[in-house]
Amino acid sequence: MSPAVRVGAAPSAPGRGARVAAAAAAEEAVVAWRELRGRAAALAAAAEERSALARRIEAALEVRREALRQAEALGDLRRRLDLQRAREEEAVVGRRRAAEAVERGKERVQEQIERVLPLSRALTAAYQRVQAAKQALSGDKARLEDLQRLLRTRQQCMVGQVAALYPVRVFHDLPRHAENPLADTNGECGALSEENRTLPGAYGTHVPSVIKSPQVRGLTLFGWQILKPKRKQKNYSDKELQRSATVLGYAAHSCSLPRISMFPSDTLYALEDPDLM
Repeated sequence: MSPAVRVGAAPSAPGRGARVAAAAAAEEAVVAWRELRGRAAALAAAAEERSALARRIEAALEVRREALRQAEALGDLRRRLDLQRAREEEAVVGRRRAAEAVERGKERVQEQIERVLPLSRALTAAYQRVQAAKQALSGDKARLEDLQRLLRTRQQCMVGQVAALYPVRVFHDLPRHAENPLADTNGECGALSEENRTLPGAYGTHVPSVIKSPQVRGLTLFGWQILKPKRKQKNYSDKELQRSATVLGYAAHSCSLPRISMFPSDTLYALEDPDLM
């Protein structure tokens, strides 16, 4: 039941004034109720509008948050893109510099090759000349060895011939006229000791071994007395001693010639003079 009905049924006092007061109160109550209902409806409408507005605001906020999230993601992508672009630019610059360095290196290598090529050709030509000279030297060495062998053979033959023609006497006690070799001009020696002997004249004669013997004090060549050298030069080998003996033989041969006047006693210096070797 409405409040107006309750208010109208409430007064039970008799009288006309009471009824008028009750009617006025009821009318006021109806007006108040209607106003309350209008306000309630307005409040409900306002609440509905507020709810709708809240939903729209929430939707707008959600859209805003989504937009912010997308903007942040887009900014991150933009930063990554800028970084990648910067790296690509650096890589391009690095490749360009590397290409320039390679070009400069190619130019330097080409210049070095151009400088080395003539040197290489010259080195090849020099190597060929060295090989040719080596071959020629090998041939000359072979011919020199053959010539040395022939000279040694000829020397041995000549030494043997001289030893066969002019025997060498070895004595330990010098004769009395050894102090004056020119005393006996006929080529005859004085009396020799029993130990004196004549070296056999053959190819097997070893004159240097006899000369180096400490017991031998002198030699006689073609009747001439020659004292043995008392000292020996430094670095004087057996071959040089043999050559000195050969020189003595040649000197003895020259003394036998009628047109040459040479004293074999002077050939004593052949044992010590390296210029005669």
